[in-house]
Amino acid sequence: MSLGTPTSTRISLAHAQLQGCDLCEHRCGANRLAGERGPCKAGPDARVFRHRVECGEEAELVPSHLFYLSGCDLRCAFCIAEANAFDPARGRLLTRDFFSAAVAWGRTQGARNVQWVGGEPTIHIPAILAAMEDLPDLPPIVWKSDFYGTPVAFDLLHEVVAVYVADFKFGNDDCASRIARVPDYVRIVTRNLQRVARESELMIRHLLLPGHFECCFRPIVAWLQQELPLVKFSLRDGYLPRWQASRLPELSVPLPRGEGLRARQYAIERGLNVLD
Repeated sequence: MSLGTPTSTRISLAHAQLQGCDLCEHRCGANRLAGERGPCKAGPDARVFRHRVECGEEAELVPSHLFYLSGCDLRCAFCIAEANAFDPARGRLLTRDFFSAAVAWGRTQGARNVQWVGGEPTIHIPAILAAMEDLPDLPPIVWKSDFYGTPVAFDLLHEVVAVYVADFKFGNDDCASRIARVPDYVRIVTRNLQRVARESELMIRHLLLPGHFECCFRPIVAWLQQELPLVKFSLRDGYLPRWQASRLPELSVPLPRGEGLRARQYAIERGLNVLD
């Protein structure tokens, strides 16, 4: 998509995805308008199961007004949003009127930005763009994503999103397949990270998982050290077993004490731009 694409054209292109969806890398081609459902199970509408102003994000983003959308293209066993993340029928219908009123309320609470989260917002790009269309004084848009989207999805978001927050979850395809049920994870996510780093402000977040320091954390650090050493890297050490984590032995326990400090020191020693 070229620079300066009119909003109406962008929304039309996004809406066309609902007739043959290729927004995520499952590339299911589902006609969501006709009732077909792909792996994410999403239809043509998006629903918000929670919205609130939060101060638990990275310091430069807070206070941030988070809109949690139900439905996701991944199936992470440890998902903190649990059933809300995977059932796109949960929550309140996202409409322009609802969103406009919610943003106005968020301003009264001191929100500095609007942050789309999930579930996964990428599968709901058509509804999100329609809800934001021509709203006056819209705050900067933060897009928190699993980065399993297609180039088409990132084309639609180009020049719309001010800051991307990418969850780089797994350092190898075996863990991604076993824990989140997605193939070809590393190639897809790293491709998208490289693209967004060239075009927009990017922050990469990694949730440390128990038992995955060697197989996931170290490879992620090695890739960042080689490809994107200056990108802001946010380490999260608050893992707790949630949702269906108990089906995977290593994820059925909390993160070991001291693992966060160990990971932080490791990343800093390798020259990464680790956020405080």
